[in-house]
Amino acid sequence: MKTSIVDRFPAVLLLAWRPHLTVALLAAAVAGASRAWGGAAAAAALAVAAPAVLHRRPAPTPPPADGDVVVLVLNVWHGRADPAALAALIGRERPDLVVLPEAGHAYCGRILERVAGYRGVASLQPGRRDGWGVTVLAGPRAAGVAMEPGHAMRLPHVRVSGGLLGHRALYAVHTTAPARLGVVHDWRRDLRVAAGWSAEGAIVAGDINATVDHRLLRAVGPSAGPLGAGTWPARLPRWAGIRIDHVLLPDGAVSTGASVHDVPGSDHRAVVARVRL
Repeated sequence: MKTSIVDRFPAVLLLAWRPHLTVALLAAAVAGASRAWGGAAAAAALAVAAPAVLHRRPAPTPPPADGDVVVLVLNVWHGRADPAALAALIGRERPDLVVLPEAGHAYCGRILERVAGYRGVASLQPGRRDGWGVTVLAGPRAAGVAMEPGHAMRLPHVRVSGGLLGHRALYAVHTTAPARLGVVHDWRRDLRVAAGWSAEGAIVAGDINATVDHRLLRAVGPSAGPLGAGTWPARLPRWAGIRIDHVLLPDGAVSTGASVHDVPGSDHRAVVARVRL
C-alpha cells in the first residue's frame, strides 16, 4: 500500500482534529463575510467538513441481546486511573472483556482485588512498570477464553480467543501515537497489522491513536464507539475532544450499543461497547 500525504506527519495530527478545524474555518468565514477572504474560508470549511460527515454516518444498530459480548476499553494513563472508580464501572457494566492500555502487572493486581470473578493477563513482563503494554481482564462469561501476549506491534498486545468469542479473536492493543515524525512509520505499521487481523475476522480494541478520519483506521473496520463523544483528552468536554479509543469490528460483527464514561485519574475516557458476533 502506497503512503498517502495524509498518512505523513503532521497531516495525521491535523486529520484527527478535522471537525475542530471545520468549526474554526466556519467562524473565520462568518467573521470575514464582508471581506474577500470570507468566501475562501467558507469554501475551505465545506471541503474539510464533507469527508468528516461522510465518515461519521451512523450505521444501523440492532437492539441489544443477552448473547452480545460486552467490551470495555480504558487507557489507564500509566496506571494512574482510580482503581476504585474503574472497579465501580466494571461492576455497573459487567463487561465480558476489559482492555486496559498502559496497564501492567501492578495495575492488573490493583483491579483484580476489587472485582469478583475476573482474571487478568498483562502483555508486559512481571516487574516492568505500568505504561508500555496492555492488560486484559476476562469476566465470568469469558471464563473459557485464552489470553496470550504477543509482539506484532511496537508495544506488546494480548490476543484473546475461544470461549464466548467462538471462531473469532480479539486483539487488545495500544498502537503507536504519531506525535512526532520519527514514529509515524510505526503508527502506520501498527494500523496495517490491525487491518490484517480484522481481515481474518478479529475484533481490535484499545487505544488506537487514530480517528475515523484516518484512512488507515477505516481500513481496520468500523468503530463501535458512540459518534461525537471524544475519549481524549479527558480534561476537555466530550464534544471538544477526539475519539481515539475504539472497539473496531470485522465483517459480520455489529455493534448493538456503545457509551463513553469518565474515570478519575486517567487522561482518557472509557468506551463500553456491545458486540454481536
